Amino acid sequence: MKMRFTIVFFLGMLIAGQASAQFWFGPKFGMQLNNNAYQDKDYSKDYEIAESLSWHAGFAMQYTTDRKFAVHTELIYLQLKNSITNLPSDPELLSESTHSIISAPLLGRYTLFYAGPFSAYIMAGPRLSYWIGGSGNLFTQEGLDADGLEGGPYDVGFSPSPGGIGDGVLSVSKANRLQYGIDIGIGSVMDLSSGQRVSFELRFSKGHSNMALGQEKLLEGATYSENYQYANNQLIASIGFLFGYDPSDKRKGSSTNKLSNKTK
Repeated sequence: MKMRFTIVFFLGMLIAGQASAQFWFGPKFGMQLNNNAYQDKDYSKDYEIAESLSWHAGFAMQYTTDRKFAVHTELIYLQLKNSITNLPSDPELLSESTHSIISAPLLGRYTLFYAGPFSAYIMAGPRLSYWIGGSGNLFTQEGLDADGLEGGPYDVGFSPSPGGIGDGVLSVSKANRLQYGIDIGIGSVMDLSSGQRVSFELRFSKGHSNMALGQEKLLEGATYSENYQYANNQLIASIGFLFGYDPSDKRKGSSTNKLSNKTK
């Protein structure tokens, strides 16, 4: 029902703006603060899980229907980081990982007010993300090394059969590679000149899909397993440089040329 309402809402905005549509597109980049929400509530009590700061960059496009409404979408590459320390079972162990994500939100935007070249707006909508891979590092000290268990760097792969990191690849056997979430945020635009503008945005993205359906054993013989049953929540700050294109201007120019040709 919610998905049907979202589709109808965006279609209505598109149809309403056919007569005065304008496109804005350009690069976008920024930073996000990542916070992992684990399905097992006791996991964060047992282990110290640090919030992490990472970056994103990509391409943004807006379809403006009128002075108030717009549809906004992006194709963004971002990194999600995870750092786990002070493990009670393996106190000399530190697990760090960085995951690469391609993300595409689809947001409805409503402008609250205009003040000269500035305007402010609110935005909300769904986000789809795809997990393309990653890497990690497992640091071990005396406790594990004495038992002949060595950590080190590894790449994240996706395979039905997990195999630890002995071969340099951690295979996530039950990965949720296609993930979804909900974004809500605020932003402002500063018009620089005709057809150019800069946007500033602050959004909260609530993840609704766990990274995976289970835990992966990193080292055979060690009691610690990497827990991928978490959704990623992000506080996102970004800046975009946008360039405008209005198809109606081109049509008007074509009509004017035809009219002038007729009068010659």
